[in-house]
Amino acid sequence: MITLLFLCCFSVGEKLEYAAKFSFLQLGAMTLEVKDTVTYRDAHCYVFSSILTSNPSLRFLFTLYDTVKVYARSPDLLPLFYEEKINEGTYHNHAALHFDHQNLSVAYGDSSVYDIVEDTRDLLTFWYYLRTVPLMLGDTIVLQIHKSKENYEVDCFIQKEEVIKTAVGQFNTIVVSARADKPSIFGSKGGMEIWYSDDEFRYPVQIKAAMRFGSILFKLQGVHQLENLQ
Repeated sequence: MITLLFLCCFSVGEKLEYAAKFSFLQLGAMTLEVKDTVTYRDAHCYVFSSILTSNPSLRFLFTLYDTVKVYARSPDLLPLFYEEKINEGTYHNHAALHFDHQNLSVAYGDSSVYDIVEDTRDLLTFWYYLRTVPLMLGDTIVLQIHKSKENYEVDCFIQKEEVIKTAVGQFNTIVVSARADKPSIFGSKGGMEIWYSDDEFRYPVQIKAAMRFGSILFKLQGVHQLENLQ
């Protein structure tokens, strides 16, 4: 298990914008942001957020506006607080999770409590954590993730190098193939590929989730740093 961070490749104010596509269909957009740092439960934390929205022109098919906010300890990026708000058509759900890594538990807002194992993460900090550790071809990084009252073990295979063209330029990337021990965490097939830029920023340039009916591809469309934000 890798527990030592070797590189801080993001900073407060970083905002990454993605286009979401299924085949030729533009499904919507996703934003990943390092919003702030806070002191939470006596720990210095990064505040990460994600916003997933549907294409307004497809409102006759579906509407979607999902948000996630996480407070993660800065030394190891382990989550202390996770909040998600799901708005998909007529379905709405709000969940607030409090991680207790000392007692290996996670408490939900409905007062339910679940056991977790050491170094358990959530899906958002999972992406950020992989930006900070060595990605050596042929290696496998094993991570633990908690989502929707379930625990998952995820094997992250460092597979290959690939050149990816995006709207913000061309990147040499390292491809990480993540496979969970059971389905539903990444999609119905339990798999996800992430293309990380092979540079000091380690951007997730492209993310692909395998679904029952095909794959949804998120491709980087915009990169903003604090000094460029208005």
